[in-house]
Amino acid sequence: MRGLLLLLLAIGLSGCGVFKKDSSLLLRDLQLEVKPVWAIQTGELPENANVQLTPFVTDDRLYVANVAGGVVAMNSRDAGSLWAVNLAEQLTGGPAVGGGMVLLGTIKAELVALDAEDGKTLWRSRICSEMLALPVITDDKILLQCIDGYVMALNRSDGQRIWSYRRPPPTLTLRGTASPLVVGERVIAGFADGVLVSLSLAKGELEWEATIAVPRGRNDLERMVDIDGRLQAADGVIYVSSYQGRVAAVSSENGRFLWTREMSSYSGVVLGDSQLFLSDDPGRIWALDRRTGATLWRQDQFSGQRVSAPAVMGRAVVVADDQGDIHWLDSRDGQILAGQNITEAWHYFHYPWEDEEGDQKKPDHAVTTYPVVAGERLYVRDNTGALVAFRMHVTTGITESSDQ
Repeated sequence: MRGLLLLLLAIGLSGCGVFKKDSSLLLRDLQLEVKPVWAIQTGELPENANVQLTPFVTDDRLYVANVAGGVVAMNSRDAGSLWAVNLAEQLTGGPAVGGGMVLLGTIKAELVALDAEDGKTLWRSRICSEMLALPVITDDKILLQCIDGYVMALNRSDGQRIWSYRRPPPTLTLRGTASPLVVGERVIAGFADGVLVSLSLAKGELEWEATIAVPRGRNDLERMVDIDGRLQAADGVIYVSSYQGRVAAVSSENGRFLWTREMSSYSGVVLGDSQLFLSDDPGRIWALDRRTGATLWRQDQFSGQRVSAPAVMGRAVVVADDQGDIHWLDSRDGQILAGQNITEAWHYFHYPWEDEEGDQKKPDHAVTTYPVVAGERLYVRDNTGALVAFRMHVTTGITESSDQ
């Protein structure tokens, strides 16, 4: 099966760097240690494909897909392959896992459902257009959003359409959408015109809408206000950000604004205990008070870089950037605790490849997908297809657990 994994997903990865096995930094009362656990090749994510295909972790399984159509389920602890299939068509979205199935979107505007246990195809369904964001799986429905402004609900058992809602996109948009968010009996969705809507889960009827960002400027570029990043909900409040617009807290009942901040972010938000974390368009990391939107801290170290949305790991906040660097920040004040580089981590487990002249090759190792957290493990994938698992251990201060 390992051979099948390599056959479906392998692609040459190269580069050079000296890897330090242990990366730890003593800061005040806190000692954080980060180590790589394993590294595998999963297939390139070319920049011109404009897809995420972020790995999905559930229980002790990790599901990974690549642009060429390879899909693999593996043991998340050691990367041992459980099954692998080749759909032989370009994938644009997924994998999303739930209800015993793995969902993926294709460039031909199809949603493919695979059996999560063995990878066999369960059904295929024609959808509105390309799906870039993860679909959401409920007890009986699948909710998804396409790049042409459609939100759809499908029957989970066979993929048949139940309802659809459309908000036509502007002339020029970012290539992407946010995943729908199910809150009780509502479906919350954000659109490329800067509007957030609530639809009834049962019928897709419009319940309310809130304008998160108003287009401004003299040309289409200046007027882009897409809601493309992750939406979050807690205690009856929806948290949302928009490109060239605002970050806001909105009541899930009626769409009323609880607070807003002028800020541009295309990657979305993530919740901490009492904080809201996000990366803005200039590359700064923010922590806001969830109740008021007030700034708790801001980390400017990565300004000018393309930075991923944050992930919360215990009480650390993790971001990755377009240089292949991964940074662990203290959620209390934004101080940098530790760092790793995905290329150097790769070469701890694998020799670099050489070109025909015998020179080591060093391609661009930008991290363009979200870092994925599962307990003490962090899974990071770069655009060359390198997928590395890191283990975080904290001796004092943030968390108290160890992954053997």
